[in-house]
Amino acid sequence: MKRTNVVRLLVSGTQKTHLRLIGDRVSSLWNSVNFLCRQRFFGGKKVPSYCELCREFKDDENYRALPSHIAQEVLKKVSKAWKGYLRLKKLHEKGRLKDKPGLPGYRKNRKTGTRPFNYVPIKSTGAYSIVDDFLNITLPSDLRRRNGDRLSIPYRGILRYRGEFKTCELKYDPSRKVWYTHIVVEVPEPARKERPVRYATADLGAKRTMAVTIEGCKVSYVFSGRQLWKDYKYWTGQISREQKRLSQQGLETSRRLRRLYRKRHLRLRHAQEALAKKVAGILRKNGVTHFMVGYPKDCRESMDFGRNNQKVHNFWNFLGFIRILEKHCERRGILLERIDESGTSEVCHLCKRTVRRPVRSEVICPVHGRTHADVNAALNMLGRFIPGYRNGLEASLVWVTHEWNRHLWVPRTESLRYVSQVLGQVA
Repeated sequence: MKRTNVVRLLVSGTQKTHLRLIGDRVSSLWNSVNFLCRQRFFGGKKVPSYCELCREFKDDENYRALPSHIAQEVLKKVSKAWKGYLRLKKLHEKGRLKDKPGLPGYRKNRKTGTRPFNYVPIKSTGAYSIVDDFLNITLPSDLRRRNGDRLSIPYRGILRYRGEFKTCELKYDPSRKVWYTHIVVEVPEPARKERPVRYATADLGAKRTMAVTIEGCKVSYVFSGRQLWKDYKYWTGQISREQKRLSQQGLETSRRLRRLYRKRHLRLRHAQEALAKKVAGILRKNGVTHFMVGYPKDCRESMDFGRNNQKVHNFWNFLGFIRILEKHCERRGILLERIDESGTSEVCHLCKRTVRRPVRSEVICPVHGRTHADVNAALNMLGRFIPGYRNGLEASLVWVTHEWNRHLWVPRTESLRYVSQVLGQVA
């Protein structure tokens, strides 16, 4: 399997100039290749493949201005972009895709008339290497006389994944004025020990981020996104004030606005990573081997959430969070599977009678009374999707609610006290 290491490059003044020049040449080659593909497409001809592009551009001045491993990777990226567009175009024509896909664009700022220099793809280790906390990159032939064959750049960060190095990408962050490198590594699959099969299910949401139930466990786990949502709204307000200030000056963007967007994104991503790590640790501690996650498919299209539309449509990325969960579960040898959760919130997990839902956070069964809506849905998933499951339906008596403290997900004190009282009475 492939994983990506991201580290920050400590670029000097001369090195920054070289990277800008290489990035500009990458954009120039991209535009030349993309122009040819667009002309073939509009002319009713077949879009050239990667091999055809290599034959077409091997003598082009834009191609020869770059090291071969960088130039070939640019051609491969353009070819992949066109393959993706043609695939989406077919789905749209068949009615399986709602929005019409757009053509692969040029790397150009139309307002300033300049090409961006913020992207340098490298095909393989033939053009780069990692030695003693230094990233070594092959230079174009016209820059090698004064600077040697390679550009040696120190980096700051940890290479979290060890294995066989694959492709590498250098990206420039204009808001922080910093270069980063993304190194793809092929790592071996984690060895899964033979353990008794045990299941867990999860119901995803926005305000209550996740509810997790484990087969045979008397306690469920609920993760409240209230504090995280407040943090997101705060930074959204900062963004709105900056946009208002820019509009009064006739501007659309600024470095401060880009930094605010980045900060809001990173804070949310940090909370998602911490939540995934917390959940995976709980599952591993309880001996779970299979984790079934209900994906809220089409929930945005079928409901109007009123003032909470921003929370559901902008705040929480369900698919992105599931991918983060998959990564953390994979590290611990837990198999994650996405399942359909439709109808799981409409019936009681004990008697299967239809429940009332006066508020989003709870359901009321005419026989068994009130219970947590997301815990009820997760328990219904256990009964619906796991064959042979018996005593799990009545196992989860209570739930522990966790909150985000801007660094970790910690259980509420009153929730722990309530759980201990209920379990003490049952015992």
